[in-house]
Amino acid sequence: MVDTENFTLRQILSNDDTTKLSLGNEAYTPLKIFLKKSAFDFHQYEIAKTYVLINQTSSSSRVWGYITLMSSEIVLNEGQRPQESSATSRYEAFPAVKIARLAIDKALQGNGFGTRFLDWCINHVRLAIMPHVGCRFIVVDAKRDSVAFYEKSGFVLLDTESNRTDDHPLMFFDLYKSNIL
Repeated sequence: MVDTENFTLRQILSNDDTTKLSLGNEAYTPLKIFLKKSAFDFHQYEIAKTYVLINQTSSSSRVWGYITLMSSEIVLNEGQRPQESSATSRYEAFPAVKIARLAIDKALQGNGFGTRFLDWCINHVRLAIMPHVGCRFIVVDAKRDSVAFYEKSGFVLLDTESNRTDDHPLMFFDLYKSNIL
C-alpha cells in the first residue's frame, strides 16, 4: 500500500533525480528518455513546462511521475467546433494547452495519480492561464492504450477517420463547456 498523501507536484529542478523513473513497459521508454535528457532544458528555455511528482518525506528528490505542458492549438472539424456565437464558429484553429507527456512510476500506478495530474492540469490552466490568455482546450496525443483513461476524465477523440486509427490519436478537453456544466 502506497501512502499517497506524501507526494506533491512541483516544477522540475536541475538537481531532481530523473534516473529512477520506471514505467513498466518498454513502449514508454521515450517518456523516460525525455525526462532524463530534455525535460529540464525545455523547462528552463520556455519550450515546455514540466511538473514532477516528489515524495515530500524523502530526503532524495527522486521523480515518481511527471506532466509536461506546452502551448498548442487544435483544428476541429465542423461537428466538433464551438458554436456558442458566430465569433467562435468562424475559426478553424483554437488555442490550447498540450499535455506533451504524462508518466507515473509503475510502483504508483493504479493509485489515482494520473487522474490527479489531469485534474491539476485542468485547474492550473483555468486559474493561471485562462484569466490572462485565451485558451479554450487542453489537447493530448494519447497512446492508443490510454484513450479510455483520458475519456474517463472528459477528453474527446477528434472525430476524423485518420485520427480514429492513429497510434497516438488527438484528444481534447473543452475547458469552456466543462466550466459551465
